[in-house]
Amino acid sequence: MMAFFSSQITQLKPFKIRQRQQLIALALSMLTPMQKINLRIIKLVLLIPVFLSLAYVEGWLLLPALLLAGLSYPLLTMPVEIQFSKRYLNDAIKQLEQGE
Repeated sequence: MMAFFSSQITQLKPFKIRQRQQLIALALSMLTPMQKINLRIIKLVLLIPVFLSLAYVEGWLLLPALLLAGLSYPLLTMPVEIQFSKRYLNDAIKQLEQGE
């Protein structure tokens, strides 16, 4: 199942929001180089249409469009990052618990 927010992952439910973000970042750092490349390519494929559409906006309408694009960035990329990090979440949780 695709998770759009870190609170939707059962492994991360007992943690606070900052800890969930830290765990996802830690899990993403454990990705292999090929997985990192694939993650970045998928994120680019998702973001290219958004930013190409900004090329057609002119004048003052560009400001709200840029604000909307900036706000939509995490909404588009976070589910992909969560999906890639799921494989390494258990290791990240163990590593965080050892560090505390």
